[in-house]
Amino acid sequence: MFQYFIKIVPTAYKGKKIVEQLDPNFDMSKEPLLETNRYFVTERYSPTMEVEDGDWELGINFEADDDETSYAASKVGGKTGLGHDTHAQHLTQRSILPGVFFIYQVYPFAVEISKKEVPLTHLLIRVMATIGGLFKILGWLESIICSTNRKRSQRSLR
Repeated sequence: MFQYFIKIVPTAYKGKKIVEQLDPNFDMSKEPLLETNRYFVTERYSPTMEVEDGDWELGINFEADDDETSYAASKVGGKTGLGHDTHAQHLTQRSILPGVFFIYQVYPFAVEISKKEVPLTHLLIRVMATIGGLFKILGWLESIICSTNRKRSQRSLR
């Protein structure tokens, strides 16, 4: 059984630059909005026949007979032959429906992707805020170290 899980996300690309990159033939006379879908695929395979767990524990090698109608072990407990002498080994059929299945899931929300340029002042403000935060933390560490040194010096004077 082959299962394919397909997830579809409605997506809209907004903005002249991003739409030109994706579709050079897009008509730019109207609003630059390209509506499309993104999809994600996951696949899963499940065999319809499986070997019984006890057969794998015995280390049995399964090979097809000459008439290819049944499977038998080539070695069982040091004996060669069909393997039905001491233990019957067969493939068991699982209760699943064989076939190829496509499972679709369309998300109820849409994603809008746009490209905006951020001014240089935003970068400068973020850098200054980071530097200010570092100075504040270093000030706290300095005050903790100074207060512990004062307490030590007061204890040593007594």
